[in-house]
Amino acid sequence: MSGPGEYRDTPLRAYVVTGGRAAAPGARVGVDTLLKAVPPPAGTAEPLPADAPPQLRALLRLCDGGVLSVAEAAAHLELPVSAVRVLVGDLVAAGRLQTHAGGFNEPGIDLLKEVLDGLRAL
Repeated sequence: MSGPGEYRDTPLRAYVVTGGRAAAPGARVGVDTLLKAVPPPAGTAEPLPADAPPQLRALLRLCDGGVLSVAEAAAHLELPVSAVRVLVGDLVAAGRLQTHAGGFNEPGIDLLKEVLDGLRAL
């Protein structure tokens, strides 16, 4: 038996979950990218095709309750971030997921000047 924090091998490898793909086409997804589910189009009974993998469905359910980062989704799904990024790309391409840039914005020129002035004053 393995305790908390110990290595646990999973029977399903990440390349099986992603269909052997290392990246999804189109969507550029970072670890801090925020994810939010998009409701299915009107008249659509099933949110995803019947042959969609369970990990894709689980990711969509996670993002249905609110905003979640890629890193958080990977932790909940117990999958590598690289695999979750591929799944996110699939859901974005299907129009079922929106991505938003993470919280790391580039600093403005005024802030950089203030930092430089502060360093010079030392």
